[in-house]
Amino acid sequence: MPRIDDFRMGALGAICLAISVLPAQELPAKPPAPAANASQDAIQVKIQRLILDPSSNQPVVFLTDLQEERALLIWIGPCEANAMNAEMEGTKHPRPQTHDLLQEVIRKMKAKVQRIVITHSKDGIYYANLVLEREGTVVEIDARPSDSMVLAQKTKAPIFVARKMFQEASVPLREEKGVEDQYGLTVQELTSSLAQSFSFKSTRGVLVSDVRAGSPAEKDGLQRGDIISEIGGETIADVKSLKAALGKVKGPVKSKVFRKGEFISLTLQVK
Repeated sequence: MPRIDDFRMGALGAICLAISVLPAQELPAKPPAPAANASQDAIQVKIQRLILDPSSNQPVVFLTDLQEERALLIWIGPCEANAMNAEMEGTKHPRPQTHDLLQEVIRKMKAKVQRIVITHSKDGIYYANLVLEREGTVVEIDARPSDSMVLAQKTKAPIFVARKMFQEASVPLREEKGVEDQYGLTVQELTSSLAQSFSFKSTRGVLVSDVRAGSPAEKDGLQRGDIISEIGGETIADVKSLKAALGKVKGPVKSKVFRKGEFISLTLQVK
């Protein structure tokens, strides 16, 4: 069973209460979490990418160590995924969204997000502490990892994961790197629901879920949300056929890409 973010009540009320009573007694996490010192018992991670699990159509966030050698995968809700993706894309909303409101409440109360720590998992659900600081006093608030990660994105706060849990639950990334990773692409299968959401009238193709900054793929013009349907005259039906096509290419090759409702042609410089 995949490890998921839980669906407890939002953190706005808890944050307001916690800040209002500072420097009173700190609020305990529920259920109690093992202590995780940010510098000794936890490892700093970053949000590497966000994809859609093709089997469940549920968003998955990849939390990697700073060297991008291992990743902790957490399945999250669609609303939180949209908020996280908006931060990754730099999208600004005309009116405050829930996480914008949380950030503003914290700022108005003269507090700041010091860090977030994903502390433990129980029954397939991850738990996190949102660590706030105000006038030298620190308070920890029990929160969902997804909400906490979005706030960390907004406030540039570091994200930590309990070291033992990360070592046990994370998966290796280095071993899985292939030609598409060397080229700078992260791709996923094109499900019927994904095809429909992109107004693409087929499931034969591969969705680009991320393009690494500075990579050959970025220089060739590929973007997140592109659907690759053809490379070198060869139809790309799935991820396996994409890997095979890229593996055979040496030098520039024409590709057919679906973007924002129309097909475009890009020349890929695959080495």
